[in-house]
Amino acid sequence: MGARFFVRFDDVCPTMDWRIWEQIEPVLRRHDVRPIMSVVPDNRDPNLAVDVPRADFWSRVRNWQSAGWIIGLHGYQHLYSTHQRGLVGLNAFSEFAGLSEDVQRDKLDRALRIFNDEGVRADAWVAPGHSFDAVTVKLLLEAGVRVISDGFYYRPVRHLGACWIPQQLWRFRSMPAGLWTVCYHPNRFDAAAVAAFAADVGTYAQRIDAVPLRGQLETAPQQNALDRMFASAWLGALRLRRLRASA
Repeated sequence: MGARFFVRFDDVCPTMDWRIWEQIEPVLRRHDVRPIMSVVPDNRDPNLAVDVPRADFWSRVRNWQSAGWIIGLHGYQHLYSTHQRGLVGLNAFSEFAGLSEDVQRDKLDRALRIFNDEGVRADAWVAPGHSFDAVTVKLLLEAGVRVISDGFYYRPVRHLGACWIPQQLWRFRSMPAGLWTVCYHPNRFDAAAVAAFAADVGTYAQRIDAVPLRGQLETAPQQNALDRMFASAWLGALRLRRLRASA
């Protein structure tokens, strides 16, 4: 069996770039792509204030979830407060990693309370900046959030009691096998990026899956040495690519 793909959109909030999103969503609907939508419960990051707030934002989130789209809890306010890389190790900035258990619990409680008040279920955890730590995972499990969309594995794995659905790509690429989540940031799109995304979805549509949360939770194997080696190698390749890009 060849490679399969999930699609994820980060930085979803009332002030996201709605002009761009209104071009992206029809592509998803046309190909019945049900993505992971990483929703910031209480955005305070000025970099995500791209458009005027949509009054119907939470109604849209509820409709996405009703349609089978996965709603990810994308942190709390999307404000980085530490320089910790956390468990994934990609970025040296975090909204959670390195903070005390009490501070992290307060942030998560506040974030989940907003979701609950808006009638939205947190299907998965999506950390801003890919940075969170073992304390974060412990608190997520206590809160009933058992799925993490992150990690550079080639398959879903169980680790620290949670199911990790890997996120390794930022554009579609031909892969020989495995399960790959392609992550997009709509606020960074222009017309050319929308066109490229639409073309890629058309090309890969038959290999794009919806995230079957129940099946992943029940069947994901425990992380093993090969998973850890693959993740380490992938992280090393990403860091090297960044170094070359900045040279």
